[in-house]
Amino acid sequence: MWSVIKKQNLFNNIKKDLFKKKEQKKALYFLLIFLFFFTIIYLLLAETFFYKQINLFFGIASSFLLNLFGISNLFFYDSVIKSSTVVISSLEYPLIINKLCTGILEFSLLSAAILASKGIPIIKRIIGFLISILVVMFFNIFRISLTGYLIVHLNIFWAEIFHAVLFRLFLVIIVIGTYYLWFKKNIKKE
Repeated sequence: MWSVIKKQNLFNNIKKDLFKKKEQKKALYFLLIFLFFFTIIYLLLAETFFYKQINLFFGIASSFLLNLFGISNLFFYDSVIKSSTVVISSLEYPLIINKLCTGILEFSLLSAAILASKGIPIIKRIIGFLISILVVMFFNIFRISLTGYLIVHLNIFWAEIFHAVLFRLFLVIIVIGTYYLWFKKNIKKE
C-alpha cells in the first residue's frame, strides 16, 4: 500500500513539474547538454581510431575469459569488417564482436547523462564519468563472454534469446540503474 502511495506522489510531482516554466527550462537544458555530450562521446569513440582499440580490448578480454571457462579459442581482429573475431573450434561460425557489442552506445548514454546533470559539482560528474567506464566495461565483458559460453554449452537458439533480449535489456538496466544510484548519491539536498 505504501509503495502505491509513493508512486502516486511521484507521478503527481512529475505532472506538476511539467507545467512549471522553471522545470521545463531545466529539462530542456539537460536534454541539450545531454545530446551535445552524447554526440561528442559517441562520435569520438565509434568513428575514430579509438574504436579499433575498444573493439580489440573487448575481443581480447572476452577471448581470455572464455579460455578461463575452459573454452579454447583463437582471437583475431578483422580489419576488413573492423570487428574482433573469436573462433571456437566446436562452433560452425565465429563470434564476431562488432560496434554494437562494444558498449560504446551504452557508455555514451550513461556518461552523457552524468556529465549533463546540472546541480552536481563538476568533480563529482567527472568521478561519475570514470565510474561509468568501469561499470560498462565490466558488464559488457561479462555479457560477451557469457554469450559465447551459452552458445557452446546450450545452443544458438537459447544463446540468441539471451543475447538479443535479456542481455540488451540488462545493459539498459545497468545504464539506468547506475545513473540513478550515482544521481541519488550526488544530488544536493534542497
